[in-house]
Amino acid sequence: MKEAFKKHKKVVIFVAAILIIIICCIAGYMAKIKYEQKQEKIRLEKIETTNNKIKKEYDDFTKEEEREKKLELLKNLVKEADEYGKSDEKFDICEKEYLNKIDQMKNYFIEDYDKTIDDISAKVGDINSFNNKEDLSSYVTALNDLKTTIQSEYENYNVIDEEKFNTYSNTIDTTVVSFNDRIASIEKEEEAARIAAEEEAKRQAEEAARNSNNGNGSSSSGNSNYSDSNSGSSSNSYSGESSDSSSSGSSSEAGSSSSSSNNDYKYEIWIDNGNGKEYYYENGNGDIYDSNGGYIGNMDGWA
Repeated sequence: MKEAFKKHKKVVIFVAAILIIIICCIAGYMAKIKYEQKQEKIRLEKIETTNNKIKKEYDDFTKEEEREKKLELLKNLVKEADEYGKSDEKFDICEKEYLNKIDQMKNYFIEDYDKTIDDISAKVGDINSFNNKEDLSSYVTALNDLKTTIQSEYENYNVIDEEKFNTYSNTIDTTVVSFNDRIASIEKEEEAARIAAEEEAKRQAEEAARNSNNGNGSSSSGNSNYSDSNSGSSSNSYSGESSDSSSSGSSSEAGSSSSSSNNDYKYEIWIDNGNGKEYYYENGNGDIYDSNGGYIGNMDGWA
């Protein structure tokens, strides 16, 4: 009887111990779950707090209109992200959010670079067909200013990396060279057109002067006959009419012409060119014209 009781007592104690262990395990597990839930709640709260802070700074960036202030906001967020990454308590999701917002801020400036270059390229189109040098000059200035801006924001705010900076610099330099070459070409074309216009104006003035001289010669009156012989094989004989619009008298002399205050003379000249005699006109200045009014030369050069 006593042995049975002892045996039963041992079983009860064993079962009780097992139950106690199970209860302790359950309690410990529940406590662990509760602790983890609490820690997770704390973690989520910290993540939310950090992300809300990042979002606020990004919202401030988007609302800001001044470029310099935008750059400072970008610089501050980059600094915060760097400090957060070095802290003991950090979360991957927050680090990713920092990088995401920083990239969006940088893209604002990058898109501005691209838009400036694309807008100018669209306005110019085919550079060889673009003829407005004033616009080209203003585009060159705009591109040089853009390059200065890109360099400053690269060096001071790390908006772009070195590789992208070199790409922008090469693109702008190449475009500026092509624009300057086109400006030089346009100026050369304008200079050629100016010279051609001056020559045409001079030609028309000379033609008008010849026509005026021919008109004055045909309206003159009076007679003058003279002859001139050269030592060469050709011979010239002159018979003409001369008048002086400022005087009422007239004179004639063989081998010479009478003078006039306005040189309004017309001489009929027959020149033997070997193919027969041709008929020319000479005014008082010694200029010789054919019967059609075309300028031949000056008598002084024939002497």
